[in-house]
Amino acid sequence: MRLKNALISLVLLICPCALCYGQLSFSGVNGERGYSAVRGYFLADLDNGFVFVPHYEYYRQTDKEYDESGSISRYKLEGSYELNDDWQLTASAFWQPTAAGYRAVGYSAGAQWKPFYRWGILKNPLFGVAFGQNRYKTYVDKLGNDLYSSFHQVETFAFVQAETELAAWDLKAAWQKVIQYKNSSFPADVTFGWADIPFMTAVIQGFIKDAAAVRVSYRTSFITPYVSVGRYNYAERSATALSVSAGMRVNWGRTSLSGGVEVFEPRREANRKTYFSMSAEVDF
Repeated sequence: MRLKNALISLVLLICPCALCYGQLSFSGVNGERGYSAVRGYFLADLDNGFVFVPHYEYYRQTDKEYDESGSISRYKLEGSYELNDDWQLTASAFWQPTAAGYRAVGYSAGAQWKPFYRWGILKNPLFGVAFGQNRYKTYVDKLGNDLYSSFHQVETFAFVQAETELAAWDLKAAWQKVIQYKNSSFPADVTFGWADIPFMTAVIQGFIKDAAAVRVSYRTSFITPYVSVGRYNYAERSATALSVSAGMRVNWGRTSLSGGVEVFEPRREANRKTYFSMSAEVDF
């Protein structure tokens, strides 16, 4: 299984390097009991207005070899087209094949607007919005036992982003909100095995009905420290949680390396999860 995942990621991420210019990025986290998650993408700029970004993402809850069936992979493709200097159209789709009792597929489309290049110390502002739909299917309960009948859920969501450069500061913000669930009620013993929080590498579990996060970094010629804070709410239970990450990126020519820590629910000791993160980026 690991060899198959590695080969697929090579096809999706490495092969496009021979066809165009772009950026290759890998990031990963490790936590308790062998938890690990890896995300990789290749940003391929075709130099004709089109940009394609294939992703491969993977995580597993334990490092025990016999629990390989507990790992989950996602394959994602993002694309954009530059209409002019100010506007860009975007689209994305992902597929999560059945693994560990979960399956999902999703798609979205939107637009990004860059109103100007520079205004005083403000530079490269960007505003984006996207709408989409995710379809989930759960075959197991929270303990991993097979459900008598699988649980289906469809969510329609909106996503808003904003970013800018303020002198040497990079500021980013993101907000995602589920507009509607097809099934308004969630069985008490059912969850979903994959949920993303903006600016975090680690994968958590549950149905997230809304999340908001900000990320701040300070650029220098060699190092770039960063910090991000997020707040999110679960749909299947009345609970609000926080996410925090901090670290430092080291820049060296066209390559950058970073390391840091990610913490989910830092104020609740019983639910707190801490992960150590590392990432690498190379520009071609």
